[in-house]
Amino acid sequence: MLQKIKEILPSHNLILENSPELFVVDYTHINGGKVVLLNSKPNESFVYIENENKVSVYFDGFEHNALEISTGLYSKQCECIMFPEEEIENSWILVIETKYVDNIENAFRENNDYPNCMITQIIETVNYFRDKGIIEQNKRVNAIVSFPTLIEDFSSTFFTGNMSIEDLLIDYKIKIRATKKEEFISSKRINI
Repeated sequence: MLQKIKEILPSHNLILENSPELFVVDYTHINGGKVVLLNSKPNESFVYIENENKVSVYFDGFEHNALEISTGLYSKQCECIMFPEEEIENSWILVIETKYVDNIENAFRENNDYPNCMITQIIETVNYFRDKGIIEQNKRVNAIVSFPTLIEDFSSTFFTGNMSIEDLLIDYKIKIRATKKEEFISSKRINI
């Protein structure tokens, strides 16, 4: 997968990390920065990844308009994609989408439509990578949708719209969870 990204998306900057704790932060709406993977706890809200086994992973934090379809036309995208350095049969792929909101009411306000928007960004990102031949058409992809700033658990109310978790797995081969935490176990297994 690394070689395919380098060939097809040469402007993408992939980093390799194997720290026992990893933190994904989207600084875009915080200070106009980038999506980053950190190995020490930041002051800002984050998606937490426990990596006790120190699985070496590649991280591609997407810049604005990172997935170009054609000149001036871009795919909707999530924040990042991650995958293990050791590419073996059945190794996992993870995509993450975040929205930074002040409270649970804003997260689920109908006119914001964040849950559906986040799911669409995940689907379109995965479809882009499949259409480019970076991810195989039938490979299952893991996904996290997260509101990092919320203290309350938002997972039980996230999938109440048109698409269920099961629909996404059957129709798009995307195993998606609404959470702020996950665990890398090995190159073949993650726990979300």
